[in-house]
Amino acid sequence: GQQFTTEVTYSGTTSLSPAPYNIGIIYGNNTCFTLSDPDASRYWWPCYDHPWDKAVVDLHITMRGDWLVACNGLRASIVDNGNGTKTHNWLGSNPMATYLACFTAGPYVEINQTAGDIPIQNFVQQSHYSAAATDFASLPQILQFYETQFGEYPFEKYGNAVVNMTTYGAMEHQTMTTLGYQFIPGNHSGEVTIAHELAHQWYGNSVTPLTFKDVWLSEGFATYAELLWTHHRFGWDSACAYLENSFHQYYINFENANSTLPNIIYDPPFNNYFYPQSYEKAASVLHMLRLQIGNAAFFQLLQNWYNTYHQSNVITAEFQAMAEQISGQDLTQFFQQWIYSRGIPSVEYTLMVNTQAQQGKVVGKTSCSTGTQFSLQVPFTATGLVQGDSLVFAAGPDGIATTFPLATGAPTYEVTAVDPNHWVLCRSYTRKDVSLTQCLPANNSVYLSWEEYSTLNGFIGYLVFRKTADQNSFSPVTANPVNRTDFLDTGAVNGTEYFYMVQAVDNNGYRTLGSNVMSATPVAFAFDQGLLVVDETRDGTGNLLSPTDAAVDGFYTAALTPIAYTNWDYATQGAPDLNTLSHYPIVLWLADDYTQNLAADNLGLWGSYLLGNGKLVISGWKTPASFTPEFINSFMGNTDLIYDNGAVLTAGQSDDYPTLLPDPTKLSPTWNGYLSMVYTFESEGATLYTAQMMAGANGSGRQLAVRYDQPGTLVVFGIPLYYMQSAGVRGLLQLLLPELHHPLPADDQSGLQIPLSFTCSPNPFSLNQEIRCSKALPASGTILVYDVKGRLCRKIELSSAKTDAQTLVWAAVDDRGNILPSGIYMLQIMLPGSNVNLKVAHIKQ
Repeated sequence: GQQFTTEVTYSGTTSLSPAPYNIGIIYGNNTCFTLSDPDASRYWWPCYDHPWDKAVVDLHITMRGDWLVACNGLRASIVDNGNGTKTHNWLGSNPMATYLACFTAGPYVEINQTAGDIPIQNFVQQSHYSAAATDFASLPQILQFYETQFGEYPFEKYGNAVVNMTTYGAMEHQTMTTLGYQFIPGNHSGEVTIAHELAHQWYGNSVTPLTFKDVWLSEGFATYAELLWTHHRFGWDSACAYLENSFHQYYINFENANSTLPNIIYDPPFNNYFYPQSYEKAASVLHMLRLQIGNAAFFQLLQNWYNTYHQSNVITAEFQAMAEQISGQDLTQFFQQWIYSRGIPSVEYTLMVNTQAQQGKVVGKTSCSTGTQFSLQVPFTATGLVQGDSLVFAAGPDGIATTFPLATGAPTYEVTAVDPNHWVLCRSYTRKDVSLTQCLPANNSVYLSWEEYSTLNGFIGYLVFRKTADQNSFSPVTANPVNRTDFLDTGAVNGTEYFYMVQAVDNNGYRTLGSNVMSATPVAFAFDQGLLVVDETRDGTGNLLSPTDAAVDGFYTAALTPIAYTNWDYATQGAPDLNTLSHYPIVLWLADDYTQNLAADNLGLWGSYLLGNGKLVISGWKTPASFTPEFINSFMGNTDLIYDNGAVLTAGQSDDYPTLLPDPTKLSPTWNGYLSMVYTFESEGATLYTAQMMAGANGSGRQLAVRYDQPGTLVVFGIPLYYMQSAGVRGLLQLLLPELHHPLPADDQSGLQIPLSFTCSPNPFSLNQEIRCSKALPASGTILVYDVKGRLCRKIELSSAKTDAQTLVWAAVDDRGNILPSGIYMLQIMLPGSNVNLKVAHIKQ
């Protein structure tokens, strides 16, 4: 129990601490000052250099006689040594951590102030005097304000010594902050930094973290004090803006740019003690704690924390314990997610209403890329509440429901803002509603589809609502919830515009507030015209991959003749509308332009056409790239798209149609005769063609062209037909198009009205193919026989082929009388006013 005094005498040349901090005594042209945070004191004076080893200091600094010295404590004396030097003695009266000891020297002048009984000494160079006098004018008010928030100022004096500092912006040395001159420009723009360093005198200097594991208990508190002063000086709105921009968003931007760092508040790595997680994120956490436990408890906590641990060292667990004791809450989850774990959460929320119970409900769900399980309290404002306009909803990883009563007579409510005052550090707030993705008109019907909705616990299905333009409110179309994510409204009337909305329903009678609203006007499908060819190709230069409009038109005219068709030039006429398509039972849509892809603009049009039982054939460059998941799910079933960018396609192979070969004369020479930018399919649709590709290609052996039936018929090619050899394309179209719609007229559109049908027997055949017509055949006509490559093999006059009024016969020979080889053949029966196309299989004996 005996006390004794030990004196250590030392001398030597100081050095800087190692990287990354490189601090100690900093020598400049006209200043000399110390920086020691976190552990550089040992590099300029002997000490047990840990923040928990606090002691009272008595500093004697001998310096050139024309300079002043600023230190911790109160200045006891300045002694002239008679040799051009003076010794400055500063004596402290309160325990101090080693990293807070300091001296600063230079050709200073003093600006002296008081805050009540507390002296304030500021040391500035003459060139900064005027600006400093302006910027330090608010110091007494800041100190006195903080006393109302935290408690009595803990030390014997306060002050600032201004230096040219590059390592930090400022350093909160006990009773004498070392301040970078950039914070005294003379316009108060550095005031929050001046306030920050002053707040450290309570939190960090008086109440000091035991180790740097808890550095946030110093830096986070001082940073949060910036917000308190901003609120006091400029008002609540300014404080909220400061909170959002300088705390939340600043930290989010930092973490986005530094995602590989630990970014954890508790126990950061040595190199990261003074990174934004210890400052801005920690300040955000204190603000969220204020929301969690309430204003009264929070400010009581700040004062009790200071009064209890004044002149002592602290750890995070003690702060949590005191917060729990004052608030009466279990804050384990709060501290675990924010202090001891990494990450920033995102919130997805759902708004629901139960009109029978006159209740609203918010279901909040959190997610975080780091895997931290966040549970949050999120303020929001709304209309239609029983009292006031502000509430808080809970959010958690599994979704948490918060219910609240609605005002009498309010059938629903609407959230006007989520966290409008920025209480919570959060990446985003996303309102989760049922999202209508398709609203497609058809013939006396409208098809709807929406994204699957899985946020709700107890989800049981969807309700569909509609109204017309002259109706004020939506009425249900579905009597009971449906479990699908699509719906066909067959009660719609052609020519009437309908508006649709979908709600999700849970097993407690709550419904979401409603999806986005989409509209559609059903259209009558006459199908009275024939084949429509829609050509997207713009008139090119005639160079490779840029054909002229005439070249494309000529290619398809040759491929389609003698099938009659109507041409629609997209470049000059724009996209056809549904009324136009409704007259054509079959549409060939050509997207062969290498430099554009217009599919995304027409998916809804295509969907409506298919719903009306149209037959759509699509070919083009990378057209499937624009297919949305909704279009694929609705019209292509379970289909995966596979893409090969390189020149890899050698051929399209088919059991039923001519082989498709790339046309080297139209392709880039660097492609070596192969086709590039090819889509193939993995689907349950019927395979028309299979891709033959170079070894290693993604789509090798996969579907190159697929047919989907119901609703309507959709045929999709993963290639542009224009860039394939003409013989194969002609043979394909002459077989495929009549299959999809028969018969297609060659010259006379009225031929569509002739109700002729044919049967072939036997098929396959070996010698003679008998073709029987449903009605009596005219006396004249021609039979043209094509092979799978589109070559004309035989021309037969109808008069020589008829065996009776309704029967035709073709022997499997060509024009020279040679028996044709086994294979698939196209018979085009050309009758007055009508063309009929049949596909038959010949097996040579």
